[in-house]
Amino acid sequence: MIDLQKLIKNPDSISNLNFETISEILGQSRDIFKNEPLLLEFNLENSEKIIVLGDIHGNMQTLIKLIEIFNKEKPKFIISLGDIVDRGPKQQECLILMLSLKILNPNKFFILKGNHETFEMNQAYGFFYDFMSKFKDPNKFNEILEVYKVLPICAIVNNLILCLHGGIPEDIEILTKLKGLKTTEINQSLINSIEDGIFQIIWNDPKDALKDFTGSFRGPGIKFFGEEAFNKFMNANNLKYLIRAHECFPEGYRWFFDKRLLSIFSAANYRGPSSNPASYAIIKNNEIIPKTLELS
Repeated sequence: MIDLQKLIKNPDSISNLNFETISEILGQSRDIFKNEPLLLEFNLENSEKIIVLGDIHGNMQTLIKLIEIFNKEKPKFIISLGDIVDRGPKQQECLILMLSLKILNPNKFFILKGNHETFEMNQAYGFFYDFMSKFKDPNKFNEILEVYKVLPICAIVNNLILCLHGGIPEDIEILTKLKGLKTTEINQSLINSIEDGIFQIIWNDPKDALKDFTGSFRGPGIKFFGEEAFNKFMNANNLKYLIRAHECFPEGYRWFFDKRLLSIFSAANYRGPSSNPASYAIIKNNEIIPKTLELS
């Protein structure tokens, strides 16, 4: 049995793990995720806080710094908005480190599904081939895909703040459909009613100077959404704020729609040196406080 505490204190050692150990971590985390609902719900008392982090994309330097912040700030909950792998230099290491945090803190640390928690994106942007260069067997990668299949999709804090990876979907009733539902309970008729909404939750983007939904350069079925569509969705679901990730901005984070939607991104220098600071968000007293991360 691997000592996960020791692994977290020495994340460089993850690079040397054999697949048997990785498989053990994947299996333990999968067993936890499959018992979580697709829509997570959290309640905070006064002064309690949640830390929300965005895309990591294999950036171990940023992730280690964020873990230091977790230990210092001692939030009640931590929510990752997904996109742990692809593009960065330490993809497997970041994934295993985050799954280890989940196993050790199953009721505190939560991971939502991003668009890069999919086989298609891992093939297109590097993680699959990074994995294959180490372990040579595509069947072993299926164990990672099994974890992806059971990740939660979104979270609501104090019935007011929605957290997800990409954006609001055209299906205004999607949150009601997801509420209380676990992946182990999904049958084909349920899949048909929620799959388009889930796809847009992990892919859609906000866009200023736009009213409704329109097609996106990202591909078929993916949408940009404007302030009118955003307000309609949020009001229908009695929500005040939305925190999402999915896009990298030079300033680290960006507000949209009269400061009701915050977009964060937690991989520093994503497009090259000094291209962007990492960012994260703190939820406290039903307000959202964006933060940028200074890397030494």
